[in-house]
Amino acid sequence: MANRKSLFVDPSDQLSSGYPSPAQLAEAIAFAPAQGNIWMFGRRYLLMQGATFGEIRRELINELGLEKARGIYTSTGWHAGARLARQVAQQWPEGDHGSLYSAGPRLHMLEGMVNVETIHFEINSEAGSFYTDLYWHNSLEAQAHLAHHGTAGECVCWMQTGFASGYASALLGRMVVFRETECRATGHAACRIIGKTAEQWADLEGDQSDPEDDSFFSHVFHGMSEPEHSSQEDLEDPDMLGNSPAFLRAQRMLQRVAPTQATVLLTGESGVGKELFAQYLHRHSPRSHSPLVSLNCASLPENLVEAELFGVEKGAYTGADRSRPGRFERADGGTLFLDEIASLSLDAQGKILRALQEGEIERVGGDKPIRVDVRLVAAANVQLRDEVQAGRFRQDLFYRLNVYPIQIPSLRERREDIPLLMNHFLQRYCQLHQREISGFTARLINTLLTHDFPGNIRELQNLIERGVISCDEGQAMDLQHIMLNGEQFDDEAPFGLTAEGKLDIAAANIPNPAPVASSAAPLHPAIARLAAFLNGTDERLQTSVNEVEELLIDHALKRTNGNVTAAAHLIGLSRAQINYRLKGK
Repeated sequence: MANRKSLFVDPSDQLSSGYPSPAQLAEAIAFAPAQGNIWMFGRRYLLMQGATFGEIRRELINELGLEKARGIYTSTGWHAGARLARQVAQQWPEGDHGSLYSAGPRLHMLEGMVNVETIHFEINSEAGSFYTDLYWHNSLEAQAHLAHHGTAGECVCWMQTGFASGYASALLGRMVVFRETECRATGHAACRIIGKTAEQWADLEGDQSDPEDDSFFSHVFHGMSEPEHSSQEDLEDPDMLGNSPAFLRAQRMLQRVAPTQATVLLTGESGVGKELFAQYLHRHSPRSHSPLVSLNCASLPENLVEAELFGVEKGAYTGADRSRPGRFERADGGTLFLDEIASLSLDAQGKILRALQEGEIERVGGDKPIRVDVRLVAAANVQLRDEVQAGRFRQDLFYRLNVYPIQIPSLRERREDIPLLMNHFLQRYCQLHQREISGFTARLINTLLTHDFPGNIRELQNLIERGVISCDEGQAMDLQHIMLNGEQFDDEAPFGLTAEGKLDIAAANIPNPAPVASSAAPLHPAIARLAAFLNGTDERLQTSVNEVEELLIDHALKRTNGNVTAAAHLIGLSRAQINYRLKGK
């Protein structure tokens, strides 16, 4: 991120007002109350009471001590700031350093942590220099410390200091250190923070501290030493994409069973990646040097199942002009993956059970048994226990397969992974189709984060490939690029917008009005004309869309007693969109 266009900023010592704008930052937030989610830049956020934040902070200080708690909070803030800087830079690749840096304080204010006042702000990306002097008013951290511990002898805005340092460092590609020189918790009217590159701090010249060590955060940002602690083991694997709790739980189960010889049953909806799990299991098993043989049982006609599984001897039936091995033989010494095993007939299930129990098979038309050593991995997109109760699956085979079951979560259960998967598929298909796509718009990210994904990862993969093909070269992928031929993608698109950015009444999630009694006042003429048009009793809409839009906004404001945010949520617009329309009246 360090080689963006050079910029020197000192415009009356204020934050840059360029691209992205505050309104664009606000639109990066999506509320999905039906799912219990809040999203910003594809990351799930939490709306927490300030008092709750204070209680957690108090307990941590009481249990671990002031020094340890300080290191944890500063480290947490650092990583949060660095992660957010990468997301902002990715979302607005054309933004200059000054504007992208200014997005950090604005987003911190948007999160409710602090109110930022700029005293001085200077950045020169070409020279690699950075300096800022800020006031933090109404700091949540300082307020929490005062409430639980009283006046402090040192500055206490640890998380916010770490956040500012991590954000600026990730954006500039070099170490930037923020330090708090005054703090509300120590008796000052506001907190004051200085930020500059590590080389500009006299006591950090030549510092070789390890940024992955908690003592680094205490020493560099607060000038205090910290006991060392062992780093947390990194559980990520380059072959498995996902950081959500549901995915990591399934991955840990897979990691535990992979080195064994146990039979594994993978269950989950269609498109969740069962074959990817099977491939991972084989690669990390003692059988990785031998073949992984896969078979989709649903693709086989009933009369070919036995031949495909167990092989054929020459002359066994008309057209069998040569002998050939089946999938069991080809997987000898390795792994056999049977996908959609529930689609097999009861007869075929019985033959698979015998092969597993006896460790041998007979080819069709053969008269001697053939020993095979395979590890079976089966997959089903239905619950086999239910199939057993319905009489469609053999109980004895079910217990043979159900040695180590792993439930793979649907994409709806791991929404935090959607942006990660989007970027992965974008890179893959840009390379495959030789396209240059700059990224995704906030509207598309929010739409996909709130989509139900009945097709799971397979559906997401296809949508991103479609978007790569449809999007103009060098542009960001937007909603219209994945909606082709008039296809309606999602009835719950954020802000109630169509792909063209217009108000979509059907998608605005307006509650159905209660039945009107016969004595009620008549409908507004414009609404009556709209109803006639929608019901097909009038071929033309005898009113303007602007008039209908104004009526919707006025009605929503009346119902919410003038609360713009509540009115925006009621009709599916953002607060910024309603304010824009109100200014134009």
